[in-house]
Amino acid sequence: MNVSKQDLEAMGRVCLNFNLRKTTRLITSYYDLHLKPSGIRITQFTILLSIAHQVKCSITDLNGITDIDRTTLQRSLEILRRDGLVQIEKAESGNVRSVSLTKKGEKKLEDGIDLWKKAQTHMEKELGKEKLTTGLRLLHEIRKAVPAE
Repeated sequence: MNVSKQDLEAMGRVCLNFNLRKTTRLITSYYDLHLKPSGIRITQFTILLSIAHQVKCSITDLNGITDIDRTTLQRSLEILRRDGLVQIEKAESGNVRSVSLTKKGEKKLEDGIDLWKKAQTHMEKELGKEKLTTGLRLLHEIRKAVPAE
């Protein structure tokens, strides 16, 4: 290979994707650990939260809110449906399916919110409110900078 070890290390240090994925895995594990008593993972929590946020939520709407690719979202929704946390109904016309929380899903989300708040409060305390806000703003700008497919 014509690339030096130093060049490879430098690429890893400056690669936005590598560093975001590394950080994302760490943060995901952190939130999963906090949510463990609720029986859901942070990925499931964010989907339940997104569904609860909408009055009527189609899978297309949910895809737009979460930016989870459609195949992964479908698999996640099927698991949540199987576990009795969401209900998926086909609309009367067209190919639209709406998603809503069941009572069990609402309870699971409520349980998760208290645990999530503890994790979030810890992160805010560690980073400071200003750095957390700045970081979230920067992540939003990064998402906007990615060209549409």
